[in-house]
Amino acid sequence: MNRIVSLALALACALSVNAQTRYLDQVFTDVTVTSDVVYGSNVSILPMLFGGTMAAEDLLLDLYTPAGDTETDRPLILYFHTGNFLPQYVNGSALGNKDDSCAVEICTRMAKKGYVVASVGYRLGWNPGAATQTERTQQLIGAAYRGVQDSRTAVRFFRKNVAESANEYGID
Repeated sequence: MNRIVSLALALACALSVNAQTRYLDQVFTDVTVTSDVVYGSNVSILPMLFGGTMAAEDLLLDLYTPAGDTETDRPLILYFHTGNFLPQYVNGSALGNKDDSCAVEICTRMAKKGYVVASVGYRLGWNPGAATQTERTQQLIGAAYRGVQDSRTAVRFFRKNVAESANEYGID
């Protein structure tokens, strides 16, 4: 009897080692990426930094979904790239937009675990070369404020999609 119980326990342990748990382990091998989904529009001050005037800017995101997934009630992750509110390369880094290498890798890994991931772009712009510290501080606070407003716009975009567009992204 002890042998049968030991064998059954060993078999259960062996099977659980190979089992994959959605949202914890990689369950999918491929990811579908939908690039440049417009989730809103707002005024950008970025052209002013280069001698232009404020202009309307589409707010864009890249959507990562597990390829072949049939689940329709999946968690959504909103991923916001790193940076200092300056455009990529202007900020002295290869990072700083919704499709930089770090953002793509993180979003792809999470989508392979079963999540729907939105890599959200947000408005950039402030003048780090402004004449005084007070001006630089005010501009940086304004950039952070615009980023927060854009993140709220992304949340509203997905909520509206669930409520009014038959949840085309299959999110909870």
